[in-house]
Amino acid sequence: MPASKYDIYAEQGSTLKVHLQLKTRAGLPIDLSGFTGEMQVRRSVSDEQILLKITDNSVIGGGQSGEFTPGNGITGSGGILWGIGVTGASGATGCLLIKVDSTTMSFVPEGKHFYDLKITNTIGEVQRLLEGMFEVPAQVSRPN
Repeated sequence: MPASKYDIYAEQGSTLKVHLQLKTRAGLPIDLSGFTGEMQVRRSVSDEQILLKITDNSVIGGGQSGEFTPGNGITGSGGILWGIGVTGASGATGCLLIKVDSTTMSFVPEGKHFYDLKITNTIGEVQRLLEGMFEVPAQVSRPN
């Protein structure tokens, strides 16, 4: 199944929170127990440099340079949090929260970037779940 298109508008210097709920065609929540995920944001789909890498309970950003090569980067806080509903309650079947701290987001360069989100089920099957633009407008306020 091809990845769904979903554009993310992420403000520079603000905490990023994206809630998703996965359902079957019949509208029932999908059990995501044991799933893992990874999301990468890049300036272009062919760029070797990464702006953000978000995995289960992990965020890596580029720090002051804004970008990094695979295996490097600056650790932030957040990650892909499974079973977290829109209200923040845990145990929500089919739900996940993608969260990136405000400091890491303050170093993501302004612009229209690209991302995709891959999930892996309990038997190792990988699916590109989402893809799209990751638009970041510039902030006026700067860290001191």
